[in-house]
Amino acid sequence: MLSQRRVRGIAVVVVVSILMVIYITTAAQSTQTSEFYTRTVAALDRKAKAARQEAADLEIKQRIAVREKIAQVNTDQDEKPPTEAEKLHAITGEKGAAQKPIIAPKKDDDSSEGEKSVAGRKKMKDDKYTEEGVAKVGNTEKGSSTTDKDETEEEHAVEVELNSILKRSPIIIFSKTYCPFSKKAKHILVEKYKIIPAPYVVELDEHPLGKLLQTALGKMTGRKTVPNVLINGKSIGGGDDVAALDDGKGSIMETVKSMGGKRIMTAELRKEETKPEMRRKAKRSMR
Repeated sequence: MLSQRRVRGIAVVVVVSILMVIYITTAAQSTQTSEFYTRTVAALDRKAKAARQEAADLEIKQRIAVREKIAQVNTDQDEKPPTEAEKLHAITGEKGAAQKPIIAPKKDDDSSEGEKSVAGRKKMKDDKYTEEGVAKVGNTEKGSSTTDKDETEEEHAVEVELNSILKRSPIIIFSKTYCPFSKKAKHILVEKYKIIPAPYVVELDEHPLGKLLQTALGKMTGRKTVPNVLINGKSIGGGDDVAALDDGKGSIMETVKSMGGKRIMTAELRKEETKPEMRRKAKRSMR
């Protein structure tokens, strides 16, 4: 049998252990509910929220700067003085008349006396030119090089904007607000089916580079009309093509999933929704 001294020592150790456990648990609970802890957590949350807001504001400013630059390029293009080739076209009504190929004149014994042909000119008579010849061509080429430079800057701006649009969603609908075929394509892909990420709609008649984007799309996809529906940068056609895929057998969703690949998270028929809900989702996807 244990002595009283040992029993007393064991009892003291047990009591101290119990008190320590109680102290630790109550201290942890009081720490999480203490004013200092809650204020610290709230301050960290505010700091993270401010950082996210700052990043969003920076992204918006960058987009605005890009659009202003594009608008400035368009303004400069409109205000650019006409080139020599354009002036010549306005006078003669023939574009590139200065670079018109020269046909060698037929030899005529009666009229060729005192005349000789010179490369780049039509004729010389008594050492006098009958046309401006090479000088005119040289002036035209100078104007053409200026025009090519302007077109290169414009094409670069369109390329940058098109790449930016294609990154926003795997499905892009290039549309026009007044086009009934565009409305058909948007109804099927935005309202009838639930696709995540949602299709991104670009209204070309409201976009500052709408005409140039449509021209670039014509070269890229071979389709020059709207709507033009792209999945991962490849065109599947317009409103009638999308309607043909919507055959009730799931063909359109198979096409979206196969062409969209891993970028398509969800593609399914929507459940019955009220018209206001569908309108809100369509507007949200077009922003």
